[in-house]
Amino acid sequence: MKVGTKLILIFIISGIVITFLLSWIIEFYKYQKRLVSSNDVVSVVEDVSNLIGKVYPRTDREVLADETKKRFESILSKIPRKCLPIDAFKYVQPVLSVLDDENLRMYPPVEPVYSVLPFSVVVIDGRVIVSSSAVESIKAGDEIVEINGKSVNKLISELLIFTSGEDYLIKEQQLPSLFQLIPELLDKKKDVVGIFYEQKEYNVKLRSGNDEKSVAVRTLTAFSYPRESAQYPALPSRAPFEFTRENDIGILKLGTFQLSGTMFNKYREFLDNTFIQNRDLKVLLLDLRGVSSRDFTIFKELYEHLVPDKVSVKRHISVVNTAYNMDLLEKYGFEFTQTTGELLRLEFEHTFLPRDPFVNADVWILFDRYTSNAALDFVYTFKKLRKSRTIGEPTLMKINHTTELNFRYDDKLMTTFSFPTAIFSEDDGDSGLVPDFKVDMDTEKRIQYIKGEGDYMLNEALKIINNEK
Repeated sequence: MKVGTKLILIFIISGIVITFLLSWIIEFYKYQKRLVSSNDVVSVVEDVSNLIGKVYPRTDREVLADETKKRFESILSKIPRKCLPIDAFKYVQPVLSVLDDENLRMYPPVEPVYSVLPFSVVVIDGRVIVSSSAVESIKAGDEIVEINGKSVNKLISELLIFTSGEDYLIKEQQLPSLFQLIPELLDKKKDVVGIFYEQKEYNVKLRSGNDEKSVAVRTLTAFSYPRESAQYPALPSRAPFEFTRENDIGILKLGTFQLSGTMFNKYREFLDNTFIQNRDLKVLLLDLRGVSSRDFTIFKELYEHLVPDKVSVKRHISVVNTAYNMDLLEKYGFEFTQTTGELLRLEFEHTFLPRDPFVNADVWILFDRYTSNAALDFVYTFKKLRKSRTIGEPTLMKINHTTELNFRYDDKLMTTFSFPTAIFSEDDGDSGLVPDFKVDMDTEKRIQYIKGEGDYMLNEALKIINNEK
């Protein structure tokens, strides 16, 4: 081989090696930047424990704070000197679950480089239904039976430790986001530093209609999933607000949204136009199924179109008397002077003032077991104002639920914590909200509803309303 050829070959090989090394060094640097120290994890848990002891709206909050610390100290030796944010989540969230409160939790971090399953799901009574997919072999509406030989029941039991809540059905609602992160949460073999993203193969057994089949799929990155899944149909999603009419019955459906930015004006305009064009309505059914909005103003804006005169309902809420809750105490009419640590029970009012256009219709509300937060509070208030006008099923969330949520983002752990600072305190509030007319639902009917294949509860509600006219 000529000298010139050898030199060119050496140059090419050297270039490839240098490129590879530089790429590896860059990726290694990025990986190191993602790591969080065990001290950072400890600091976060201490901060949350202090919040529980000082502001958590229960008389036994100090006991709960101590229990949280003890549980964390028992696993402290297992935490490595440095770990990824997703691993920090795996250490911390099971500790917080001791409180059995769905509102106090750590949300799983999601970095663009995370490996995710190429489909998202909803979980209903222990059954896993595909809600969207980024691969042709798995379609929205298919039911997942097994993944890599693990049954759905086994996978759910392994993921439940990363949820918070009083019972299984409340925890089940947190499973969809965790399910897609199975490659990060449950797989023991994970790439540490890689130059190129390496897809992992998963064998998925699914049920489509009456047929079962097994397919092989590969993971995607969290960054690429939205783009890839947009190519395929997804299950129908609930709009923020929509109106339909059946003869003299109007059905106004609300979804979960916040009154912020242009949404506030769109919502007001929607209500005004709807009620102006439907002044002749005899019955208005407010469909609040599954709504978990935290802004009571959403429902106040709506209900004020339906009252001819000013009306008020007294409510009670419990808040710890501490400087940390100064603004919250002021919101509920209590003048803060000094921290006493006392759990106060304060009285306040939900007041509704007439708003144009007024619709003189017989108002009913339809809600299901998933209706929560401000929507649940509105239904509770509505039941005090209008008797025998609610249809649905008992809610999972208690009437006396923790509220006034605070969200705190931690830059190092790349995650958000939520913690409540108040709890509703009604004499009859130790269970879920019960409708005046109960509709019995089974798992199949729920699945048909989320697939858009049928709406048994709405059909039953219309029957009840027509019978009561």
